[in-house]
Amino acid sequence: MSPQEIIVFKLQPALEECAMHRQRLHQAWLEASGFAALKEDAAAAPLGDDQVRTLDQLVFRFGRLQDAMGTRLLPALLQLTQEWRDDEPFLDKLNRAEKLGMLPSAEQWQLLREMRNQTAHEYPSQPELVRANLRRLVAQVPVLELAHAQLAAAAQQRTMAHRS
Repeated sequence: MSPQEIIVFKLQPALEECAMHRQRLHQAWLEASGFAALKEDAAAAPLGDDQVRTLDQLVFRFGRLQDAMGTRLLPALLQLTQEWRDDEPFLDKLNRAEKLGMLPSAEQWQLLREMRNQTAHEYPSQPELVRANLRRLVAQVPVLELAHAQLAAAAQQRTMAHRS
């Protein structure tokens, strides 16, 4: 197998993993989007157990999708295009991916990462902070899904070009 074929071989499982996380994230997002307790003007009503499970799934899948995109899909795609450099900071790789049209925005990626980190921590003594973080995360799911779609499309395009 050539180095390019090995990279394409790595790309398929990364695409499949990301698609699975995106699909499960999307289902949780559809449910969470309708939670009255997460509306901006909602009273501080407690979340039910089913809602908490849905939000846990949403936070988990958001993080897993972004992790899989950043550690598996993006590296394989940049390697395929011969744009990967092991010794450079991840931010430079994000900027390169944006420049090549693989990602909508490197800056947006970092904001999503920050938001993911904020929701990964629990603040039992600050329920309004938790609620605000969850509201922001729910609002940003379509942004992460768009980044996934753009990376997946770039992978499809480049693997087809490679096979031709």
